[in-house]
Amino acid sequence: MAGQDHTIPWHGARHTIAAVAFGCLILNILSAAPAWAGYLVDLPDGQTVSTSGYWIQGDMLYFAEDRDPVNVYEVQSVRQDALTEADMRDREEAMEEVRSLVAGLLGREEAALKGQEDMMAGITERETTTGTVLDPKERKSLLPGLMSRARAVEDLRAAWSGLRLPDYSLLFARDIKMLQLMSLDASVEQALAYAESGDPTNREYAWEHLRQAVAFQESFREALPWE
Repeated sequence: MAGQDHTIPWHGARHTIAAVAFGCLILNILSAAPAWAGYLVDLPDGQTVSTSGYWIQGDMLYFAEDRDPVNVYEVQSVRQDALTEADMRDREEAMEEVRSLVAGLLGREEAALKGQEDMMAGITERETTTGTVLDPKERKSLLPGLMSRARAVEDLRAAWSGLRLPDYSLLFARDIKMLQLMSLDASVEQALAYAESGDPTNREYAWEHLRQAVAFQESFREALPWE
């Protein structure tokens, strides 16, 4: 209508401007803040991924969100970022759970390791006493125990590889343990070869791999974050 005033009253305009400014501020904050709080995962391409949680299984690091996992050996670091008290409690509970699982695995491993040590010591003592290698019948008697131990070590390797690690700090210890079990497995394989062939070279290789397996024990304990 001609002559009608269409200007917005100052009082209303002021509220409109304030609302727009507040909205812009919120948008800026949201765009600058990580999409998730909790952890920052640094990748080799310089990208940092923010996540509310993660775990490591095998060679992969998995995110709590619907995001593709990444190769854990390509991860540069994992940093805590503003964990809440609830986050800290969840982490502690997860660490206690994996600690209990590790204790069970170590018990099984100790039995396999001691069995291999006792058998190798028995072979050495017998051959030292007689001055000859074990005869075929004596070597054949070793086969059932060795085959059972080979299966036990294989199961241990699978269990450690499939263990769900709740914290990046456990990765180094897990990898040391995998190397240790590889050495124990190699010792059992060489002992099997000796039992079948009587070749002293296989016996010596079995001893060498066993010594390597034992040597990894201290490194593993030092790498555990709760020791």
